[in-house]
Amino acid sequence: MKILTTIHNLESISLLSSQVDGFLIGNDQFGTRLTKSFGIHEIIDAIQLTSDFKKELFLVCNQMFNDDQLDDFKNFLAFIPIQKLSGIIVADIGAYRLISSLGYKGLVVYNPETLLTNVYDFNFLAKNHIKGAYIAKEITLSDIIEIAKNKEYQMFMVGHGHLDMFYSKRQLIENFMKFNEDDHHYHNQKNLKIIESNRLDEAYPILEDNAGTHVFRGHVFSSLKYLNDFKELLDYLVIDTIFKDDSYASKILPMYHQNQIDTTLIEELQKAYDETWDDGFFFKKTIYKSKGNSND
Repeated sequence: MKILTTIHNLESISLLSSQVDGFLIGNDQFGTRLTKSFGIHEIIDAIQLTSDFKKELFLVCNQMFNDDQLDDFKNFLAFIPIQKLSGIIVADIGAYRLISSLGYKGLVVYNPETLLTNVYDFNFLAKNHIKGAYIAKEITLSDIIEIAKNKEYQMFMVGHGHLDMFYSKRQLIENFMKFNEDDHHYHNQKNLKIIESNRLDEAYPILEDNAGTHVFRGHVFSSLKYLNDFKELLDYLVIDTIFKDDSYASKILPMYHQNQIDTTLIEELQKAYDETWDDGFFFKKTIYKSKGNSND
């Protein structure tokens, strides 16, 4: 199993390289829920830096595109030495088709967030010879193991971080402020949280970026205690440090890299970053309930 992490600054590539196998970066014109938007020249620099350290680099391009954006995406890729990337993470089948038309479908990593929940769905694109896919965030540990045992290409999983649970392409925060005739500007700010009246004990991080509005789980999901269950089956474990910083990554990555739990360090991190860790959906079956009366 290889470990990937997001970063906030290119300088951190050298700092974190000893603890990871690769990095994820993106540009906010085509990627969403990023730690930082990296420009074309920074992406090219990152390709060189990761090559120098013999690490992998994945370009996050996970927006849902309209036709105009696909044209811009093609122009964007023309400036990047795609063949030097380890992969391109997409959520849109149109982006996959575009990358395939350029001759690089073997670099595509499909991440539709919540859709790949069983063996059949996960392997659906295997016949197209893409690099791999992310499993859904809301499935149990036993389901993950079952899919991993039957996967036909490389399997990616978010292993640590605030899981994104709600997404709208609308700029909901901006619309709310306009409705209230408030001039405050909260776009792309990563220190915002919302609290539901019936869940006062949990604040949910909320982010509005170029792709829309996203609400995340309040607790930090950590798979650290369960690495032995899937480390021989999983290809890539992703550490997502959105809402944190590279100093945070430098402290948690050694635990994942060495498969060792440092309870004192975890307590210090939870206090310093005002966070709590949990098992996510590893032992919680997701159940969809229909509204209204049922005849069943």
